[in-house]
Amino acid sequence: MAIVLTTDDTRREVFLKAEQAKVQTGGGGGAKEPYIEETYDESGNLIGANLVGYTAVRQNALYKCTNLTSIGLPSGLTSIESSAFYGCTSLALTSLPSELTSIKANAFSNCTSLALTSLPSELTNIEVGAFYGCTSLALTSLPSELTSITSSVFYGCTSLALTSLPSGLTSIGDYTFYGCTSLALTSLPSGLARIGNYTFHGCTSLALTRLPSGLIRIGNSAFDSCTGLTSITFQGKPISLSSTAFKGCTNLKTINVPWASGEVANAPWGATNATINYNYIVEE
Repeated sequence: MAIVLTTDDTRREVFLKAEQAKVQTGGGGGAKEPYIEETYDESGNLIGANLVGYTAVRQNALYKCTNLTSIGLPSGLTSIESSAFYGCTSLALTSLPSELTSIKANAFSNCTSLALTSLPSELTNIEVGAFYGCTSLALTSLPSELTSITSSVFYGCTSLALTSLPSGLTSIGDYTFYGCTSLALTSLPSGLARIGNYTFHGCTSLALTRLPSGLIRIGNSAFDSCTGLTSITFQGKPISLSSTAFKGCTNLKTINVPWASGEVANAPWGATNATINYNYIVEE
């Protein structure tokens, strides 16, 4: 029966040794069990681990192993479970296995040394807070098959350098890119329908000029303090546009909208310095 690792170092070491002892090296013809090769420093702190034969990294597996600097993940790994590497502040992982399809809630939360620049193309599920507070995360793209990004996934990822989002994306959750100061998107996917609360709050490098025609909801403070915004053109008419959507966008001077005054409530939607051009004819 598998043992779930805890934050207690003694219990963790017992687990690692037990897993390693499962290896069948004799000539009995049996298959090898998954096991872990571990490395400790002189003080007994776990600093390295090599996972062999696993298809999933279990929940809380290496929770707050703050001295862990390296991890070997096997080919064939498909899932990293909730909080598996939570708080591993020294972990400088640069790549993930190509077969990975799911990263569960808070899996890498507060891994401040995590240095990934890409994610596996097969990845279709990224759960709440998966990369929360990963200040060294420097992704330039996301897997093309993603259709939604849930809440707080990239919260506080100040090095995140995405230049575009997946074309099939329809929904971005609350706080998803909160405080991502290096995020310099110039456009959003044409099929995007929902932007949550505080989604792009404090994304000071955001350089959007248009919002897609299918966008039906923009939540509270969605673009709060996005000081890089200077002019925004709506290509369609949202059903719900929060009164604080553009709060703190001090450099936003122009908002072009293809609807008449009063048709969408809460104008000027927090953009107190902006002139609103109603009945604007949007060029294709």
